[in-house]
Amino acid sequence: MMLLTSSRKPSQKTKILCKKLALFFDAAYMNRGKMGFSDVLENGAGGVLLVVGEFHGNPGSLSFYDESGQPFLSVYISESYPEKIPQDDIRFGRHVFCGTDNAVFQKLNEYLLGGAGDIVSEVSLSESKKNPIKKEQAAKVLTAKEKNETFVRKLEIYNDRMDFSSDERIFMRLYVKSVKTGDVGVCDDAGDDE
Repeated sequence: MMLLTSSRKPSQKTKILCKKLALFFDAAYMNRGKMGFSDVLENGAGGVLLVVGEFHGNPGSLSFYDESGQPFLSVYISESYPEKIPQDDIRFGRHVFCGTDNAVFQKLNEYLLGGAGDIVSEVSLSESKKNPIKKEQAAKVLTAKEKNETFVRKLEIYNDRMDFSSDERIFMRLYVKSVKTGDVGVCDDAGDDE
C-alpha cells in the first residue's frame, strides 16, 4: 500500500491535492506534523511513499520513494481541477493506467503498477476522449457497490500532464513542469518553502 504525506505545514491547496491522490490510489494519508523525514520513511516502510512538496504555498512536486526509502521519481507540477465531482466517485471503481512511453509512466508503471499499465500513443489517448458519457448514465444514482463495479478510475500520463478521471470525467490535471528520476535528493523539510 502507498503512504501519502506532505510538507510539515501544508497549505489548504496541498491538503486537497493529497486527499484526492489518496482517494484515487487507495493510499493511506498521513498528516506529517513535526515528524522528521526519517520518521515518515519509517511509517511508509513496506510500500511506496509519496511526498507532496510545496512551492510558494501551492503543491509543487510529487516525490516518490520505494520500499527501502530510496527516491525513484520526482515530478514538478502545477495543478488544476477541470470538473468538480463527489469524493465517493473518486474512491470507487477499478483502476486503469495508461500513458505514453515517458519517464514518469515508466517509473510509476514499475513501482506502483507492477508493470500492469498500458503504453499507448498520444494519439490513442486523445481518441479515447471522443466518447463522452450519455446524460442518462450521468443522471442515474448508483449505490457504492454499483459504482465499484461500473466506475473506472483512470490515470492517463502524457509527456506534459497527468489526467485523473473517474467515470470519464477529468477531476484533476497535473501539469508536468520537469521530471527527475533515480536519486532525486532528500532534504529533511521535503518541500517546505520557509
